Amino acid sequence: MRWRIAAAVALLLLVTAVASAVVLLRGGGPSDPISKAAAPFRYDLTGWEVRHLANRWLYKIGHLFDDGPSLEEENDMLQRYFALAVDVASLEKQLSGGEDESVPSTLEEKRKEQERLENKVEATLEKRLSRVVEDEGLTTSLPLFSQVRFVFPPLDFEFDQPPRVLVISPRDHISLDRAVLLRRDLTSEQVAALEDETAASGVSSLVTNISGIATYPSTVPEYASYEEALETVAHEWLHQYLFFHPLGSHYFDNDTLRTLNETVANIGGRQIADLVQQRFPLPQSDFAAPDGPREEPRIDFKAEMHELRLEVDRLLSERKVGEAEALMEEKRKFLAENGFYIRKINQAYFAFNGLYGDTPASSSLIGPKMVVLQRLSPSLGDFIRSVAGITSEEELDRLLAERAIGSLTPP
Repeated sequence: MRWRIAAAVALLLLVTAVASAVVLLRGGGPSDPISKAAAPFRYDLTGWEVRHLANRWLYKIGHLFDDGPSLEEENDMLQRYFALAVDVASLEKQLSGGEDESVPSTLEEKRKEQERLENKVEATLEKRLSRVVEDEGLTTSLPLFSQVRFVFPPLDFEFDQPPRVLVISPRDHISLDRAVLLRRDLTSEQVAALEDETAASGVSSLVTNISGIATYPSTVPEYASYEEALETVAHEWLHQYLFFHPLGSHYFDNDTLRTLNETVANIGGRQIADLVQQRFPLPQSDFAAPDGPREEPRIDFKAEMHELRLEVDRLLSERKVGEAEALMEEKRKFLAENGFYIRKINQAYFAFNGLYGDTPASSSLIGPKMVVLQRLSPSLGDFIRSVAGITSEEELDRLLAERAIGSLTPP
């Protein structure tokens, strides 16, 4: 029976990898002008899957019967790894400045140490996240083996640099028309040329970085923080989990469905990461970089961005496209003068960042509704399971109304 279960799980993993590739590769055909412009810079998603999917599971199978390190050893390893991430980032910055001849060799030494720890760190974070996800009841079972429950898709991620994304929105309203994955190594000149070429077709265009992507395994940057890494891994896993439920399988139907998905992943990812930190706190260590004095911000960034989004929506609804674009550029300069640098703010910027309904770049009510629903839910797992089954904002409203009524009913 064990080999049948293993075979079924392997098949499900293959389905997950193929599904993630299908989802992420959706876009225009080769004859489309935007696709033509982006073609030389496209990210090789298939190649990434081939390089990483098999390697990660071979490592896991090879260590299947290991006792594993103690909790204290795990914490020491995590602290060292994240401290190395700080060192590597600092050394890379020094290298670009060409100030010290010893930097290249030191940087190479630090990177090699990171590489030696990487698989173990990934496995440790996956194990900790999996235990919390299991506790929240976010498990599934196989047909004919209902008594066997497990986390699906299994937690699996790689520390790597995520690709960039070319975001396309119409100019006369804010909507995510296209998102094309691009190589990470584009120069600033290539980025500017691509944005100019695609914008010449009459759209709003932006090349932007992303903090992670739900390939399988997920792609997560080498963060210098335990908390950031946990949150991003949990966020991307939730996208994979939702794909096998109505909410995630309808991700590309419209902007509302995308916003529902991204908002659930944002809220759920933070909550899962918080629960992991409560259960597996990472003590301060000598490796950790000390916090320097922080200058208080001169402006309320969130309030400024949300006000800008609402005003841009208003101007575009009145067909004042030029005025809206001038306002966004004016605000970008104002933010830079006050310590918040954003390379470009346009309709594409808000189309992409506004998908996260609990952020100031969004003008949707989905974010506040989701926050309230999560607070009214008896557990995080209940919240995620409930929203996984919806496919519209109206269904979210009904679910919210049911929970609100339930909270008023005496036990």
